[in-house]
Amino acid sequence: MPESTNRALSVSGGLVLALLLSACGGAEEAEREPEPAAADADAGEETAQPREAVDLVDPMELAPDDLCQVLSEETLDELLGDEDLRSDPQSTTGVPDPEDLQELGRLRMSCLLVSASSHTLSFDMEIYEEAYADTDYPELTEADADPDIDLGDFAVTDDGLGGDGAGVTVVQGQVYVHASYTAMGGDQEEMMDGALLMAEELLAAAG
Repeated sequence: MPESTNRALSVSGGLVLALLLSACGGAEEAEREPEPAAADADAGEETAQPREAVDLVDPMELAPDDLCQVLSEETLDELLGDEDLRSDPQSTTGVPDPEDLQELGRLRMSCLLVSASSHTLSFDMEIYEEAYADTDYPELTEADADPDIDLGDFAVTDDGLGGDGAGVTVVQGQVYVHASYTAMGGDQEEMMDGALLMAEELLAAAG
């Protein structure tokens, strides 16, 4: 075969080999570079923050043995006066009842304490099987909160109890607490301080 023909075949073969290698390299680059949409999806997965899990506790473990026995003697002395001026608790629902969980999906406890000096402490506690904010129809939300009160997850105040009392509702996880303090002719600010003191001790007793 003439030498010129051999050179032509060699050059032709080299070109074909170069084209094949170039095509393989291009395919590898295509595999390495994701489509823009896929890249965006991957970026979204990296930046998305998972929702923080809430550790739920059996309401019976959170509930105090008797809500009416929760407040400290110091608080009772300050808000109601000496022990001989106080009546017995005016409630029989201070002890948690497991049947409430089956019927209502929550525990409900309440207590009423009065003194001969016309001072009254009224307080309630509800403990849900889920976080209060996740219940079907929460009566209160953070939108109702008083920004000046740093207690629980959020707190809602009520100073419209006929001018003779003040109340506060506090939510903390599964626990919902309401406390009100009334005193004939009492100072509104002092009564609110008393209600907040009660709510703080009630929350501390839950769990």
